[in-house]
Amino acid sequence: MHYDDQALFEYVEGTSSISSAIESHVSSCERCSAEVGEQREMIAHLSSSEVWAETPAAPRKFVLDVAAFAEQARKEEQDAAALCDRIFIGPAAWWPQRLRQSGSAPTAGLVKELLERSVSAGNSSPANALQITALAIETANALDVACYPCDYVIKLRAQANRDHAYALSFVGRYPEALEFTDRAKRLFDQTPLPDYDLARLALVKASILRLIERVDEALVLIQEAAATFRRFGDKTRQAVALMTEASTHYLRNDVEKALAIWKEVEQSYPPADELSSIRLAHNIALCYSDLGRPEHAIQYIVRCIDEYAMLGVETERTRSRWLLGHALAACGKFQDAVPILRQTWREFEQLEMIADAGLVALELTETLLVLGQNDEVPAICRDIIGQFTRAGMASRAMTALSFLREAVAMGQATPSLVQHVSAFLRKLPAEQPRLFAPPPAGLE
Repeated sequence: MHYDDQALFEYVEGTSSISSAIESHVSSCERCSAEVGEQREMIAHLSSSEVWAETPAAPRKFVLDVAAFAEQARKEEQDAAALCDRIFIGPAAWWPQRLRQSGSAPTAGLVKELLERSVSAGNSSPANALQITALAIETANALDVACYPCDYVIKLRAQANRDHAYALSFVGRYPEALEFTDRAKRLFDQTPLPDYDLARLALVKASILRLIERVDEALVLIQEAAATFRRFGDKTRQAVALMTEASTHYLRNDVEKALAIWKEVEQSYPPADELSSIRLAHNIALCYSDLGRPEHAIQYIVRCIDEYAMLGVETERTRSRWLLGHALAACGKFQDAVPILRQTWREFEQLEMIADAGLVALELTETLLVLGQNDEVPAICRDIIGQFTRAGMASRAMTALSFLREAVAMGQATPSLVQHVSAFLRKLPAEQPRLFAPPPAGLE
């Protein structure tokens, strides 16, 4: 269910009697969130003295044109939803050809529908989300700018590039993701009043920069975005900016600061939608685990797994299950951790998240070595190397894994050695020019 233009306009104007319900819905609905942003832009246009300096007939014509376009957009989105229902069946590799063979002309409504579906697809299959955002870019580029008012098409193209960047970052393709954020910015810069959209783009870019260890740049973007959301009165996205800032501090190993911010959000900016609330709980659990308080982490994480499963959010449920296995091992409950880690490993493989699958497999290997159950370790190492090879992972990753395999073959593999290899692989997305080296003497 989506709110109509009138309800969203009243919400933006501050006269809605159901503003709390709309705010909760908008925080989790990409389509309505975009509509709210467009309504804010329209109000900003109408508050400009230049608009009202025209003859009395001009404003009336403007409103009539807006109404006519709203009806056109509604019809396009209706048709696009039906078209996508027919296309998104079977393997994702079939979808582009099905769209091209459908005979349907590209429309702005189709671009919006594709972007909305990419959000839900990302919760269950990042690879599918990537395919959908690529189709959105292709469709947006095929639109005729003369068929839509003002810079509407340019803005849609920018949004498609932004969402594609996010999908690329989710599967670990960080350099490509940054290229698409730059493309999106160039397009947004061509539109009137781009501040709000640029703030949303800044959060996407910051989430990528922090993963490649450009943390200072990420923090500047996050703080600028938060200031913009505050200026627009968008408390929901302001909370998102705070959560992004916390995750950035977490990645720079300032876990205490990250936990403090996430707890502040939990107490002062409780997420309006269930999914954001669960993600916040997951992040808090992650901090407790890293700070050596796994008992506190488990209390949060068990709830996350159950609620992600109820919502059908497979990707995040698997991440939470990984954290549960890690926390159980940290509590010394190694036997309980083994089946959890084994299941998590296979689920990441099914989701085609090869890097995460490899890291979980290494944690499983470490746990088995702690238990003295070494028989399965060589097969796990061979499996990881095979997966990484097929995925075209960096040669430095293969060097590290080969070193581990040789240590296993010689009976010299230990939990500390596995930790050393795992720590090295976690830093590979930064693409640092460094070589893998065996652990320093005495680490074993």
